Amino acid sequence: MIADALFGGLRLAHGLAAALWVGGTLACLLVPPEMAEQPRLAWRSLREALRVGIGVFVVTGVIMAMQRLSSASLPPAYFAILLLKVALGVWMFGLGRHVGVATAGSSTPWWERPEARVVGIGIAIYGLATVLSTIYESALRG
Repeated sequence: MIADALFGGLRLAHGLAAALWVGGTLACLLVPPEMAEQPRLAWRSLREALRVGIGVFVVTGVIMAMQRLSSASLPPAYFAILLLKVALGVWMFGLGRHVGVATAGSSTPWWERPEARVVGIGIAIYGLATVLSTIYESALRG
C-alpha cells in the first residue's frame, strides 16, 4: 500500500515535470523574440523552474523505468520504444539550451525556433509514454 502510494507520487512528479517542460517551452514559443530579449525576473524564474523540472523528470524517469523493467516480462517492442523515447529526450534537452534565447533582429518563423522543436518532440514523447504504459499494462495482464 505505501509502495503504491510512493510510486503514484513518483508518477505524479514525473508527469508534472514533463508538463512544466513542454508547457514552459510553449510559453517561451508564444513570446515574440523581441520581448524575450528584455531581461525580466519572470522569464529567469521560468528558466530556473525548467532546469529543476528536467532534473526531476530524469530522476523519476530512471526510477520508473527500472521498476517497470524489473517487474514484468516485457516484449522487445517495449525496449525499442523506450530507447527511442530516451533518445528523443536527450535531443530535446540539447535543444533546450537554446529555448528563450532570442537573437536581435531575428525574423525566424516560429516553427523554426528551438522552442517549436522542443514542444514537438515533447508531444512525441508524451505519445511514446502512452504506448509504453499500454504495453506494460498488457504485459502485467498477460
